Amino acid sequence: MEQPRIAAVATATPSQRFSQAELLRMAGYGDARRRGFFESSDIAGRHLFIDRERFRPHESVDELNARFRAGALELGERAARAALARAGWEAAGVDFLATTTCTGRMTPSLDAHLVGRLGCRPDVQRVHVGDTGCASAVVALQQAWNHVRAWPGHRALVVAVEICSAAYFLDDRLESAVAHAIFADGAGAIAIGGDGAGPEIVEHRTMFRSEHLGAMGFEYPGGRPRVVLSKDVRRIGAGMMKEMADALMAGNGLKTDDIAHFVLHSAGRRVIEQVGKLMTLDESRLAHSRHVLQRYGNMSSATVVFVLDDLLRSGEPVPGDWGLMIAMGPGFAAEGALLRW
Repeated sequence: MEQPRIAAVATATPSQRFSQAELLRMAGYGDARRRGFFESSDIAGRHLFIDRERFRPHESVDELNARFRAGALELGERAARAALARAGWEAAGVDFLATTTCTGRMTPSLDAHLVGRLGCRPDVQRVHVGDTGCASAVVALQQAWNHVRAWPGHRALVVAVEICSAAYFLDDRLESAVAHAIFADGAGAIAIGGDGAGPEIVEHRTMFRSEHLGAMGFEYPGGRPRVVLSKDVRRIGAGMMKEMADALMAGNGLKTDDIAHFVLHSAGRRVIEQVGKLMTLDESRLAHSRHVLQRYGNMSSATVVFVLDDLLRSGEPVPGDWGLMIAMGPGFAAEGALLRW
């Protein structure tokens, strides 16, 4: 049985781009330790759905929600339309739509809005994956994969969009400063079908370590989102990425040397470094994750789609190559997919 294939990938970012120095000034940090989070991030700049001429800190909950909604709809639609165009598909030909975000909420959910904005059929099947953090694009991809496997010939579209700039919280916690130093806004879309120029998705896996449930997520004091980000995330996340890679490879009789391409979530500089050490990966295998982190920052769930897009644009994959696509998120969870060109 042939597995579903990636037909196209596309991304979208806000028009406004900010340097780390500018964002440090906007955050108002003056001490050396918090300043160091920005300066040692390996991030050159980030795109945020913020009007720098009008922005003021301490936006109200209603203002944050309004900015999230506007940004999620604009970027989600742009990424979706670009993926459809690259695949050569019409929106009316999409049978299944999977959307995801964790940086805000709206009801009707993002999928319902995109059905109308894109011009999908009234009977399109859909699912929205919420509150799953940085791993959720791969969770949504798994739902699309399941649908296309169950209905050969169907076409599916996955859209991950995050407006992390609408989920900031100014306080004295170091973890808040770390979040302000790395997170950004963006959207990614993946078209999945029975054929296409991209890789076959051979297998999906999910891995939970519930003992680390409190290591990452959101709190909502006074209704405002506040990131929970333990310093142990770099250790937990890197270790679970390796576990996921080992499980996917072992289940298919593969070893690390058999994997040509690593599509790893650009969680942060230290996470990428730790993954490289644990998996004994040279810098060439981490290049796409590092490039996305440097150019865009961490866009939560959309980030791994940017890494996949960066790899595909490079032209490096050739028929017969194997790849691993892995993201991690709160739960604590790792989500992975084995790819074959």
